[in-house]
Amino acid sequence: MSEPRRILPVGPSALLAEYDSLAATMAAFEGLAEPRPAGVVDIVPAARTILVTFGLRTKPSEIEAWLNASAMQQTVRREAAPIEIDVVYDGEDLDAVAAILNLTRESVIAIHASNSYRVAFTGFAPGFGYLTAPDTRLNIARRASPRPRVPAGAVGLAGEFSGIYPRESPGGWQLIGHTNAVMWDETREQSALLRPGDAVRFRAIRRSVRAAAVVDTAPEVVGITVIQPGLQLLMQDRGRPGHAAEGVTASGAADRASHDAANEAVGNDRESATLEIALGGAEISFDIDAVIAVTGANAPATIVNEVLDTETVVTPGAPTAIAAGNALRFGFATHGVRTYLAVRGGWMGKKTLGSRATDTLSSLGPAPLRSGARVGIAPARPHDAVTAVVATPTALADATDVVTIDVAFGPRDDWFDASAREHLTTTEWRVSATSDRVGLRLEGATPLRRTNAAELPSEGVVRGAIQVPANGQPVIFQADHPVTGGYPVIAVVVPQHRDRLAQVPAGTTVRFRAR
Repeated sequence: MSEPRRILPVGPSALLAEYDSLAATMAAFEGLAEPRPAGVVDIVPAARTILVTFGLRTKPSEIEAWLNASAMQQTVRREAAPIEIDVVYDGEDLDAVAAILNLTRESVIAIHASNSYRVAFTGFAPGFGYLTAPDTRLNIARRASPRPRVPAGAVGLAGEFSGIYPRESPGGWQLIGHTNAVMWDETREQSALLRPGDAVRFRAIRRSVRAAAVVDTAPEVVGITVIQPGLQLLMQDRGRPGHAAEGVTASGAADRASHDAANEAVGNDRESATLEIALGGAEISFDIDAVIAVTGANAPATIVNEVLDTETVVTPGAPTAIAAGNALRFGFATHGVRTYLAVRGGWMGKKTLGSRATDTLSSLGPAPLRSGARVGIAPARPHDAVTAVVATPTALADATDVVTIDVAFGPRDDWFDASAREHLTTTEWRVSATSDRVGLRLEGATPLRRTNAAELPSEGVVRGAIQVPANGQPVIFQADHPVTGGYPVIAVVVPQHRDRLAQVPAGTTVRFRAR
């Protein structure tokens, strides 16, 4: 039995259950009773916590009762055969690890290959599992300076964990070897090779054969050609919720209300994909006749016919016909950040875990669209003609505005002094130019100071979480936020204001208001 030490609110639609140890957390996760309560979206186990996210119609008291009731049940671990992973122990840090731990190179290899591991949780990247073992002889701190590039398949150590990088990325783990095991494969029924609770064994081998590259044989598409993508041109939809235990965040349209409105205007369901254009400046040529709608940021759009030398202004939120051979040209946004372009029938593209959304942090989904890229248009389903103009659903700002955002404090506001709440809500925070779909980075004259100097074990985070890193300048997690984070979250933006943040440009002043 693993009873939570306490359960903390994370805004109105998530709860964070705390446990006394990693072992207690793992036991609690394995013991969560089925079926889950109605409305549960994701369950994110981490080092000392389990985050449960749920729909706004679900009562937090129901989730809390489920967590407590599950803790009173006797956990019966389902013992499956361990997943065996072949490793060539040739890592750049292997000798340094041996020296730091006062072991020989051969001893490090023998210990790592003889341990029985279990996946405690996932995070950092899709398919990245944090593996733990009872043997603590290989516990070692991360590198003082992270590498800008760690190759896919690298096997590393950090703290009490072992892990395998599923793709090339920056990283600070101590590298002791590499494997050809594919940690993440979208074509598999279970994309992640390792999931929380899985047993794992490493097997030392001397040589490995690099896997052959997969040749993409995608058919020719008919729809549009990108002439200019602007600052960023992405395919988005409602995202891929429900996969956080695999290290996959929901992603999806940064301003979901505007995405939904664009689809509504052309008669699509809201799950259809739209194109998300950051700050305007894009130009798209249509190869076939289509009906489009534009919503979101105020980036003026015109239909250009170069043969007739005509330009037609597109009314925001209105279904608009565009003929084959014409181009749709966007000016730069005067208010807001992201514009959404829907087409009747919907944009075509490969789905990953049931979604066409581009996740800029994990690189899941279609790649950002570049000049020359082609995107298909799906045939429209029979429906009544749509003629109404859909109003812009999200408030838009420019850099001279002061935007007020409502927040709910917690779960880690007790890591700050008593004046921190007042400091957060009375300070004028400026939106940094380094903000993106991962996080809205804020700058204030006086940073937030922590009273708890301990290192926070990684724990699940939600969209809208206001995380406070060591420099005291808040970061608000956006659509492509990581599944877990290692800095305390002082407050969470209420769901009604999360779309608003997607339309706040750099230089805007943000004020927080407690709810």
